[in-house]
Amino acid sequence: MDNDLFPTSDHPAAPVPDIPAQDGPERRRRRAPVPVDNPDGIELAPYTIPQVPAIGWDPGTSPRRRWIARGLLGAVLAVQAALSLRLLAAAHPDEAAAMVAGRQQLANLMHGTPVTTDLVDRVHGSPWLYPPLAGAAADASGIWGTRLLSLGFALLTTVLLYSLTRRLFNERVAICAIGVYAVLQSTVVVGFYAAPESLAVLLVALAAWTTVFTARRHPALALLAAPPAALACAVAYSAAFAVPALVALAFACARPRHRAGPAALRALLTGAGTLVLLLPYGTLGRVAGWSPSQGNAPGSAGSILLGTLQWAGLFTVLAVAGTIAYARREQMNEHDAAEKDPVPTTRGQRALLGAVLTVTALLVPAAHLWTGTSGALFRHLGYGMLLAAPLAGVGLTRLVGAHFRHPQLGILVWVALLALGLEQSALRYQNGPDSGRLLAVLRVHTEPQGRYLTEVDGLAEYYLGSVSRPEQWVSARAGTEYRDGAGVQHHGDDGSVAAIRDGWFTMVVLDSTAPRATDRALSAALADAGHYRLIAQFTSPTGDSSTYKVYLKH
Repeated sequence: MDNDLFPTSDHPAAPVPDIPAQDGPERRRRRAPVPVDNPDGIELAPYTIPQVPAIGWDPGTSPRRRWIARGLLGAVLAVQAALSLRLLAAAHPDEAAAMVAGRQQLANLMHGTPVTTDLVDRVHGSPWLYPPLAGAAADASGIWGTRLLSLGFALLTTVLLYSLTRRLFNERVAICAIGVYAVLQSTVVVGFYAAPESLAVLLVALAAWTTVFTARRHPALALLAAPPAALACAVAYSAAFAVPALVALAFACARPRHRAGPAALRALLTGAGTLVLLLPYGTLGRVAGWSPSQGNAPGSAGSILLGTLQWAGLFTVLAVAGTIAYARREQMNEHDAAEKDPVPTTRGQRALLGAVLTVTALLVPAAHLWTGTSGALFRHLGYGMLLAAPLAGVGLTRLVGAHFRHPQLGILVWVALLALGLEQSALRYQNGPDSGRLLAVLRVHTEPQGRYLTEVDGLAEYYLGSVSRPEQWVSARAGTEYRDGAGVQHHGDDGSVAAIRDGWFTMVVLDSTAPRATDRALSAALADAGHYRLIAQFTSPTGDSSTYKVYLKH
């Protein structure tokens, strides 16, 4: 028998002392390790049990794990696409306005055709960026083409969110983050909605991904995030909500590997680069002067808070819980698994990163509360949800626990978010009067030489293009340039009121979601003029206050 493994009488083993039992749930009696016979006096390395990874799978990079993660990413994208594609309805006025303006902008770019519609001002972004894309898609496949373009933007956004979350944390958090983000009402609706926010959210995601990707590299590379951030603000002025978070993200991501000075330099370069790129053509001034109240339906503080609670309440709670849990302890290897030498983070650094990503979800509703508007809240919430999604993923993984200890809790939260997203996105497409019935009335009374004032911008211009021209329809939201019989020139709402008083319009269409001052002024002018009679009224089937009214000159 091998004496190197089993001691003999020549080398007696030392007595094994008893050690008192330790306090604990199992109260086991521990024994000292039995020494191995070592006559040559060679120092032996102690044997230790390796620590089990807390994430529940191999923390190293492996092809198997990569393919599993990619398969789950494809499944999430398929679910997101299915949720958006089920939303079938006629074009919303905002969508119709974007397509009509886009067609004219595209014709102007390609053939020099003058732009005759005033719907360009309805698109709150550069008229030369998203509208031509929407116009080209509408020329190819109508409203379906434009919505499929938005769906493509939304799916690319989810892919970028997965990649940046994986770089911040790991694949497990990334899958949870996109799984939560893909079923939100804002994601589902904007992903099948012909509006510039779909492209702007994609550009914000690209800017955030670039910021995270360059965090470990030379500080000058932080400038790479400036072009997509500036372009997002130009595409949709509402993307300015995300710029402060992107600047702070540049600092928070670099802080674990760099001192405060270099990290602050990255943030400074990101912010300064974005501002410099917005300077040409006065884009910076338009972004700075934009507010959620422009062209937006008024809303009380209660309606804004209720909408935020319904559309983002559970998600925000999950993101805040993830921020708190992550700040307290980095207990599930929440760092980029592909990184060879992960740097330990302090509690303050983790709290900073979590706060930077999560606070944007609260900034958007705060801005709408300040301006008292709620019409575009469901679209603007997407910026905050995109940036807070990584922490929502952390919250979901912490809820499930290491080694999938409580999967039922994670499934319960995700199913609740899915149910809310399904119901809320369907209601969003039904939220409004029947535009089909409105268009049927307008088609009957539209004349080739008529003049029409409408608060429902875009619908008539898009659907009645065969019986009227876009310039025949005047947007009440933009106001009217009108010279009365005495030669006095009137502008804005005053011009619309003066034209109604003189019976200049053939037909007037009101929308109760238009700016309150404009709607009241036009309603009073129609009642006092005596030239018009109410021929149709359509109220939202969902029971809210949205109503269309059609007045015809008699």
